[in-house]
Amino acid sequence: MDDDVVLRSLGADLERDDPRLAALLSGEGRPRLHRSHAWAWLLLPLLGGLLLLPLTAAVGVVVILLAVAGPLVGCYAAFGSDGPGVPHAG
Repeated sequence: MDDDVVLRSLGADLERDDPRLAALLSGEGRPRLHRSHAWAWLLLPLLGGLLLLPLTAAVGVVVILLAVAGPLVGCYAAFGSDGPGVPHAG
């Protein structure tokens, strides 16, 4: 399959334009996650503040935060920081 001149030129163009994608397609590279865990440090003051609230208020705050954060986490997981992902054939 590598004997075709057109495929070799397309592969060279891809390596020049997007070397990460070319490495992934050739099986040489592994995708790395670029997610930071800094957001976890932001949860510590929130959890500390929840300990000062009565139990029902603390549960209410957690429920509201989960209801708001759920769709945001879903959008971030679907699109990530690199933009929309490539749709899967199927």
